[in-house]
Amino acid sequence: MLKRYLLAFSTCFFAIPALAQNCPADQSISFKDKEVLALRLFAIRPVLFDLAKLNQFPQTKITTERRNEVSGATNAVDSQGTIWSGVLLRDFLLKNGLETVPSRALRNTRIEVVANDGYRATFSWGEVFNSPAGSQILIITRQDGKDLDIQEGPVSFRALGDIRTGARHVRNVCAISISH
Repeated sequence: MLKRYLLAFSTCFFAIPALAQNCPADQSISFKDKEVLALRLFAIRPVLFDLAKLNQFPQTKITTERRNEVSGATNAVDSQGTIWSGVLLRDFLLKNGLETVPSRALRNTRIEVVANDGYRATFSWGEVFNSPAGSQILIITRQDGKDLDIQEGPVSFRALGDIRTGARHVRNVCAISISH
């Protein structure tokens, strides 16, 4: 009897996280089926996207290279390239409602990217739309031609032009929120 009770309890305990697919950015966002990303423009109801919808946007590939110096007798330099594929943040925002808002009204806008674990990265309108950095800010759906692994995805986010890349590398992105 105790064995059945423990089995039933553990089944319920482990099933709860799988059923609860909310985003910490907004508890009202609840994903269904294959939806992986929510976009909230100002106070408007969020629009939900699955990977198929994200892949319909113009895709961008950006290759980054990591150089590792190997110490020893030869002092060789080892390079490793990574190909990131996905949608530029500015293209995504323009195709989903921001194109209708005059740029003057957007100048004080904050763009926040939120992960499932609550981690957040923030961008200004100027960074995304009025600087060369905007061509390096990517909503990532593939790495080296493959879907993202469970640690990174299904959607991740990187500002590939940043000098220190870690701070605005967001894994398991669940929402992008635009606010004043």
